Amino acid sequence: MNTAKIVTVDAIPVNVTGPRPFRISEGQTAVHTSVILRLISDRGVEGNAEIVCAPPGKPEEFPEEVMGAVQRYVIPALTGASATDRRAAMARLEAVLKGRIWTKAAVNNALFDLQAKLLGAPVAALLGGRALDQVPVIGPVVGMTSPDEMAKIAAEEAKAGFTAIKIKVGETVAADIARVEAVREAIGPKVKLRVDANDHYRPADCIRLVRAIERLDIEHVEQPLPRYDILGMAEVKRNIGVPLMTDDMVASPIDAMNVIRLQAADRMKVKVTKHGLDGALAIVAMLEAAGLAAVLGHVFEMGLAGAAEAHMAATARNLVFPCEIGSMRPMGTTIDIIREDLQPKPGFITVPNGPGLGVTLDWDRIDALRTDGRRGKAA
Repeated sequence: MNTAKIVTVDAIPVNVTGPRPFRISEGQTAVHTSVILRLISDRGVEGNAEIVCAPPGKPEEFPEEVMGAVQRYVIPALTGASATDRRAAMARLEAVLKGRIWTKAAVNNALFDLQAKLLGAPVAALLGGRALDQVPVIGPVVGMTSPDEMAKIAAEEAKAGFTAIKIKVGETVAADIARVEAVREAIGPKVKLRVDANDHYRPADCIRLVRAIERLDIEHVEQPLPRYDILGMAEVKRNIGVPLMTDDMVASPIDAMNVIRLQAADRMKVKVTKHGLDGALAIVAMLEAAGLAAVLGHVFEMGLAGAAEAHMAATARNLVFPCEIGSMRPMGTTIDIIREDLQPKPGFITVPNGPGLGVTLDWDRIDALRTDGRRGKAA
């Protein structure tokens, strides 16, 4: 096994279109874009991961950039690399490619999948062993619409059995107060309510908003300020009575350490799709040492990425449950690129048991969704 090498790297862009747009403060879209990454070894075993082009309406890495990075840098760096030495493979990539954190995260996740498959073990075993077979998850995120429409969607999720609901805000203070009030009234007092403003506010307006909704029993407010305003987040944290969570300002473990040092958040969003499994493990450990909590997940992803996050959630300590492992349901569709249904019942995602990530790519579905004009599994 130690001599297994990566001989082929393939990248497949796919689009999923839903029947309704999903809106956040930064934009809206009814189309989700990902790139499927395949690392194929000389044993015929391949590792897979999803490079998520996110967030909706304002992607951080465009599919054209991802495909270019894979062709120009990832393929030369990984071809001939050990299929089981993640550290060496990632070092080869870091030596030639700056930034591109979503692409690098997927490479890391695909390396985990490949290594675990070659070992005949699930990824969870490489992460230290699972503590859970089913991971609690929130309902599909409620995008920004009118207060009445958001309340209707949230009430349906609560009725279905979800114990926590996340809503998007980020317009005006008055409009967002109305949204939060309507949703809280619709879901009742027993369902947790998370509010995400996606970089929208300045500190003073954010403080006004949060103070106005504190009475509505908000579990936390997520990333209400622009991602680079760490000092502003610290100011907000000092002036509100609701836990404050950061997301976008943490692209790496170094960013996480800066947030911790500056006491800029009570919680931190950790995304396997953005940090990779190795990076996510490092950040969660740092938060635990600092006495802070981690919320795991990325709300806009397909089952391949969801499976990687499920393995992480089943093994990591210091996570706030339920997790925010996602799907295309915010756009009103259940289309996926894997054959397995990881969410057979509302409120839980099943951690696959098979080797690697334990999921099977659905090539008929991938052919229907891919945008590169190619067809079939052959790279």
